[in-house]
Amino acid sequence: MFANSMLTRTEERTGHNAAIYALRLAPNGFYSAAADGLLVHWHKDDVNFGRAVANVEGGKFLGFDTLEDGGLVAGALDGGVHWLYPDEPERNLHVAQHTRGVFAVLRVGEEVFTAGGDGVLTKWGAKTGRTIESLPVSGNSLRCIANYPDNPTLAIGASDGMVYTVNGDEMSLTGKCAGNPPSTFCVAFQPGIGWPRMIFGGRDTRLNSFDVAFVKSPEFTPIDAHNSTINDLAFSPNGKYLATASRDKTVKLWDAYTWELLKVCEVVRDRGHVNSVNCLLWLDDTTLITAGDDRRILTWKLEG
Repeated sequence: MFANSMLTRTEERTGHNAAIYALRLAPNGFYSAAADGLLVHWHKDDVNFGRAVANVEGGKFLGFDTLEDGGLVAGALDGGVHWLYPDEPERNLHVAQHTRGVFAVLRVGEEVFTAGGDGVLTKWGAKTGRTIESLPVSGNSLRCIANYPDNPTLAIGASDGMVYTVNGDEMSLTGKCAGNPPSTFCVAFQPGIGWPRMIFGGRDTRLNSFDVAFVKSPEFTPIDAHNSTINDLAFSPNGKYLATASRDKTVKLWDAYTWELLKVCEVVRDRGHVNSVNCLLWLDDTTLITAGDDRRILTWKLEG
C-alpha cells in the first residue's frame, strides 16, 4: 500500500446547506449540486470562489450535467428536470417528467439521458430541452448511468440489483447482468483496456465487473471494497486509478490494473469526511474532488 502521504487533502470548500450529491467539470473548475437546490460553480485555484449559478427552491438536486451552450440540466427529488442557463435565465425550463426522483443525468453529445426513480430512462434533445423517447427499464429505481465512448452503449444501474445495457440511439434494452444486490448505485466503463468493461458498486459494499463484449479477458474477482454502500466510483482520466466513495465515510484509491488497494482516506488520520461520501470528480490525473452528507467539498492531491 502507498504511504499515507501519497494522497493528501489539500483544500476544503463549504457553502452548501444540505448534502451534496453530484460534481461535474466546469470552466476553470467544477460544479456541485446539492439537496439545498443550489448549483455552485467553484474555481479550481481559489477555495474562496464559490458562485451559485442556479437556485431552485425545493429543488433537492440529485444529479446533473453540463450543456455545450453554457447551460446545465439537473434532476430533482420530485422527478422534475430543470434546464438552467445562468447567463440567460429567461431560457430556464422546468419539466415535471419522472414520477419519482431523478437520480442521474448524463449528456452524450446532443442528447441528454435522465434516470428516474420510476424505473424509466428518458432521452432529451440537449438543445431543445424536449423529450425524444422514454424507455421503461426496471420496476425499481434507476440509480446511475454511464456511456461507452464513441458508442451508443449505456450502462444503467438499478435498485433491483441489476445493471442494464441500453442502445441509446435506438432506446432499446440490449442486455443485463447481476450487479450489486439489493441495489446498484454506481457504474463506469473502465478506460484504456480496449473493450467495454463495466465496473459497478452498490449496497452490497462490493466492486464487481462485467465485460459487455464477452471478450476473453483477465477475470475480475469481486472486491469487498467498503464497510457500507458504495455511492460512487470514478476512474482517473489516464485510467490508472479508481476512486470509490462510500457511506462508511471513506474514500479509497485502487490500482486499476492490479486492483490493489493503495489508500484509504478517513476522517481521523486524513481530515476526511465525517459523514457519507456521495460523489467524486477527477479534475486531472492527480487531483480528486470529493463531497457528501457533511456538506463539505474536499480536494485531494496524488503525488509520486
